[in-house]
This record gives sequence, structure tokens and C-alpha cells, in this order.
Amino acid sequence: MLKGLNEQQIDAVTENGNVLLTACPGSGKTRALIYKIAYELERLNNSKKSIVAVTFTNRAADEIKKRIRYHNTNDSSLWAGTIHSFCLEWILRPYMCYLDELKNGFSISDEYNSESLINDLKKEYGLKYWEPICTRYLVSGEKEEVLHRELVDDYHEYLNNEKLIDFDQILHYAHRIISEFPKIAETLKNMFHLICVDEYQDTQELQYAVLAEIIKATYGNCKMFMVGDADQAIYGSLGGVAKSIVEIQAQFGNVDFIGKELSGNYRSNQQIIDYYRNFQTTEIEIEALGENASESGIITYSKAIHKDNIHDYIAQIIEDKITSGIPENEICVIAPTWYLVIPMGRKLKTLLQEVNFDAVGLSPLLKNKENLWFKIARLFLVEPSPKSFFTRRRWATELINELKDLGIIIFEESEYKSKKLLKLINSVVSEEDDGLAHLEECFLKLFEELNIDKNRNDFLKLHWETFFEGAKNRLENPDFNFAKDIESFRKMFKHESGVVVNTCHGIKGEEFDTVIAFGLLHGKLPNWNENTENAANKLLYVICSRAKRELHLISETGWTTNSGNPYYPTTQLNNVDYDYNL
Repeated sequence: MLKGLNEQQIDAVTENGNVLLTACPGSGKTRALIYKIAYELERLNNSKKSIVAVTFTNRAADEIKKRIRYHNTNDSSLWAGTIHSFCLEWILRPYMCYLDELKNGFSISDEYNSESLINDLKKEYGLKYWEPICTRYLVSGEKEEVLHRELVDDYHEYLNNEKLIDFDQILHYAHRIISEFPKIAETLKNMFHLICVDEYQDTQELQYAVLAEIIKATYGNCKMFMVGDADQAIYGSLGGVAKSIVEIQAQFGNVDFIGKELSGNYRSNQQIIDYYRNFQTTEIEIEALGENASESGIITYSKAIHKDNIHDYIAQIIEDKITSGIPENEICVIAPTWYLVIPMGRKLKTLLQEVNFDAVGLSPLLKNKENLWFKIARLFLVEPSPKSFFTRRRWATELINELKDLGIIIFEESEYKSKKLLKLINSVVSEEDDGLAHLEECFLKLFEELNIDKNRNDFLKLHWETFFEGAKNRLENPDFNFAKDIESFRKMFKHESGVVVNTCHGIKGEEFDTVIAFGLLHGKLPNWNENTENAANKLLYVICSRAKRELHLISETGWTTNSGNPYYPTTQLNNVDYDYNL
């Protein structure tokens, strides 16, 4: 069971108590998490108990389920998903009757719907489009926003009138339920054998509080296994807090947490490690232990390339690496923000037409991830195969359950509903090449087969409008230049081929032979809203620690602020004294 783990990993996996595992980049954090889940699943002797894995992204949850199956471990007692999915599935939907705000039903306001509403309110209140608005709640139940409280009140009033809740309210209402009704927290604690939390350093206060209420419940024997790295805490502007073991113990009812550490790095050579330690804020020693540990690396830093020429410069690096034998999916192009990433991906595709690109973040659909029609779309966009079967079956089960919550029961007399739904979806075809037209035809054919009239359900109608309206607006935005064909829509779910073009937030947890990072400018990294030395160091630490062997850093010239002042290189990077290769 533990074959292939080092001593530190085995020590963490086999610990019976609550664990806070601090893991440096490339140290096998995910490996330890997977083995911990598999180890506890094998020891689980109560079929009514579950193991929960709370991940930062749905993609990470899918990866956990996939790798658990590689262990030939029965995963029927494993639940994996984001904290918002956890709150929805385990707290809000089963116990919504306990709150007046939810007892008559609710729908989720997806990212596009919430953004559109807030942008409309900004115009009404005379605010600039870039001014930040916080819709988070404090643990006390108060709204975090102070400066623009009236705008946020109007936003919440609209959601309430439409029986909608957003992501921040998912956490707020979940916390209210389990804190106001302790028996529910006790029930959950008795249901869980273990709760694992990945990337704990990006957990928000209210997210900590939800988990703490469960662990503090009087009865039950649920344990915690939290893994992360304080140096990679790059979501501070979104409320992420990297708490110390003392702070976590105090919040979780003074239960004992045992601190463990993974310090060996199996990803990068020592040269890369020594470089990114310039941005480290903790004192953890990091030693290269992989096969490439002593290999020479390449680290370049350019501050002379104009922004209008940067596409050609990066394209040449990519072309050189591929010619030298580096696989496309081992090359990553990173920038701090989407508005830099999107045009870069478009330009690189034009310059390198023979090269495949994994431009997942360039999809016009991704702001609708919690929209019901997005969940149906992914079942059409991910082609059936043995490799995708388990993921698609899980998605089908989730869709069936969500429809059930809406009072829509499908295949009422059937035992294998998810397989039957997949078979039906696989049989639906469309000859439309336009992505949105293709999906619309598939949706209508599917619901006709299911004998469901979307126009008779307010939830289905609302989500239909926001899904297609949001996607259409993004497709028509000339600044983004999204591809509109159905094959490009399918590519957003293909994560295993092509040069990756993404933000530094989007590639967290991943690794590449060659990392090319641009836009390393004060005001972009970090942005003006989190203009601190600590934020800059953490972002640079995450960017540089993705590289195994080569790192190309760029602070391009030519950018100016709204007032006409030139951007200059990120101070923390510019101050590093290093003998670069270029």
C-alpha cells in the first residue's frame, strides 16, 4: 500500500491523529494526499462512513478520483469536490428547510450572472468597472464590504427576489445551518471518517469556520488531514488565509493537530530551487531529490522586449524547445492576469499553427461552471472513451441529482440511471459546426427525449438565458477573439496535450519542463489591489517553482497606466542579484 513513498510521506500518511502537512513545491504533496485517502479507505470498516476530500478546483477533485482508482481501491465511500460543492451537497440541499431564506428552494447564481449584475450596479452607483466589490460574509454573519455596502445590499436583494444564491452565500448559509443547529454538525461528524483539505493556505475564514463547526461537534470521531504551503498562498485578495497550526487548533476547538513536513523536491533541479528560494517567506530547506537534481538549468530574465514584440520572442522559445525534443505539454506560458493571457494564446496559435495549445482558460463557457446547462454541456463536449467513463458517469449522477432537487425525475423505474443517461447523450448528434448552435440543438434533442419542457421550469429558463447570453457576449467581444467552432469548445476539456497558456493562479499545483512568464510588472504582479511585497513574493514563488529545468522571465516594456505612467519591473524580481543565462 505504501510502496514508493519516502519516510516523510509514510510518516504523514500513517499518522492516526489530525495532521497539518506543510509541503514545499514538488515534494509529493498530492501523492501523499492520494495515499492517505487510499490508506484510510482500506482501513474503513463501516460502510456508512465517508471520506471527504475538499479540493481547490473541480479538476483537482477529478484527479483524486482517477488516481484512487489506479490504486485499485474501492472509492464508493469517497467524496471529492470543492468546498462550495461540499456545502451544497452535504449541508444546504439536505437541510435547506432549516433556514427561511432557503426553505422554498434556491438556484445558484453562476459567475457570469453575478458579474453582470454587479457591473450593472457599478454603473448605477457611478463606480469604475475595475473598482473591487466584495460580496463575502464574515464568520459573524455580517457582510465584509464596508465602503460600498448599499450596492452589495441591492445585489443581495436582487438575488433574494430571484431565489438565487451566489458562491459567497453558499458558505454563509452553510455556516449558519451548522452553527445554529449543532445536531446537524454532529450528524455530519458521525458520517465522516476523515476530511482532507488540499491547498489549505488558500482557505477563506468562512471555509475554515464551516469545517471547524463539524470537528468541534460533541459526538463523532472524524479526523482532519490538511496539506498545503504557506509560501504558495496567492489568493489573499480573494480572502485566502494561510493559518498557523496554533491558529487552526484554536479555531477547531483546541483539538490537537500534529505538524508534518515534506521538504524534498522531486520536480526541479537544485539550480531552479535555489533561484525561487529568493522569494520564499518561510525557512523550510528545499533539497532536489529527483533524477534531474544535479542537472544544469537555464534561467533567463529579459527587461528590454517591447510588448508588441513579446509574442514573437515567446514563440521562438517554444519553437526551440519543441525542436530540441521537449513535449508540447511540458511547456507553459504564464501571465498574472487573464487580459494578458487571452491575446497571448490567440497570437501564439497564429504564429505556431503546427503547435497544439492547451488554452483551457480561453473558453467562452468557463464563467458558467455552476450553471446547469454547463454541466450538461461538458457531458456532450467530453467524448466517450474508457479513460473518460468514470468522470462522465460521476457528472451524469450529479446532473440527475440536481434535476431531482428541481422536482424533475428522470428514468424513475431504472436502476442504472447514470449509465442510461450517458447512453442517451452519446446517441444525440448535431451537424452544426458553430459551438453554441451545436450545444443548443443537442440540449433540445436531449430534453425532448427526456420529455422535459425547459420553459415550464423557472430555474431551467434562467440558467438557459445566462448560459447562452454569457457565452454569446464573450464570443462577440473583439478583445478576446474566442474561436466559435464546436471543436474549439471541446478542447477546453482536453488537459493532456499542447503548450499550456494560463494565469499563475490557473497553473498552481502543476509542473513543466519549461516555464515562460511575462507581464512581471508592478501593478500587474502584484496587481494594484494587493500591492504588497508579500503578495509579489508568493506569486513569483509559485511561478518559478512550476519549472523543472528551464525558466524564462520577462518584464516587457511599453505598458502604461491609465494616467500615462510607464509600468516598471516587479520590484522583488528586479532586486534579485543573479547571473542569468541571458
